[in-house]
Amino acid sequence: MRYNAYAKMLTSAGKQTAYWRIAAVLGISFLVTVLVTPICIGLIGGLSPNIRAFSQTETGFEIGTSQGGLFVILASFALLLVATVVLAKRFADRDLRDITGPAPQLRTQFIVTFKWMLGLTVLMILVPSPNLVNEMQGQMQIGAWLMWMPLAMTGLAVQVTAEEMFFRGYLQTQLIAATRSYSKGMVLAALLFGIGHVSTEIEGIAAVFPVIWAVLFGLVAGDLTARSGTLGPAIAVHFINNAMALLIAPPMGQLSGFGLWTRDIDLNTAYSDPWIICFEGLILLITWLTARIALKR
Repeated sequence: MRYNAYAKMLTSAGKQTAYWRIAAVLGISFLVTVLVTPICIGLIGGLSPNIRAFSQTETGFEIGTSQGGLFVILASFALLLVATVVLAKRFADRDLRDITGPAPQLRTQFIVTFKWMLGLTVLMILVPSPNLVNEMQGQMQIGAWLMWMPLAMTGLAVQVTAEEMFFRGYLQTQLIAATRSYSKGMVLAALLFGIGHVSTEIEGIAAVFPVIWAVLFGLVAGDLTARSGTLGPAIAVHFINNAMALLIAPPMGQLSGFGLWTRDIDLNTAYSDPWIICFEGLILLITWLTARIALKR
């Protein structure tokens, strides 16, 4: 299939297609993500317990359980965002709009996709995932939760924009240009996105599910980017997805600082349950189809 709307982004990616350049960007971005970012998070957390991202408790290791700590984690993706812009210019001679698509078109596509995703989210809340109600525990009063929402959404916007700019805006387009294949470029970028979601907190076969899900999400976001020619739809879908995961009922002790409720759930058990896996896969399929309908409106 040829994605005509994608032509401008691919043309800019075609200026520098050497694999060593892509590998260099991957290597430097990896260092930013696994070395520089944790150091910065740790230094910031040392200023006050209220913005400490990581903590050791009697029951285990917790991450992002306070509002300040979770905001620091989300905002730290600004380092990846800046690195993407700088590295894309240095190694691929690509400007900001070369990796995001035209600004007016991006805004329009983001807004229309966001509206449709918001409607889908309301429906999903009315049809909760298996055992969700039994697992939920109140964490904040609605007034306090709403007060934190501007900060939470700002952090989420930074996080999802950074990931989409790197994986879909830069990496996917560079791989498509280098391999001269839409399918190879999209799959390789999605695989790398999935590898980035490997978790040390989940063990055994359960650890495979988040990676597979992230690969599938990467394909969905990659397809939407190619169909639209901007990052707008992918950012909208990514934002709504992460908002549902972090702001409504996140797992207790894991990125739960902004949750209205929390879920007392064993992720090792949940991610080994075929019913939950099928349910999440169905939601992702519906999300992709809904976003495609939105783009045709």
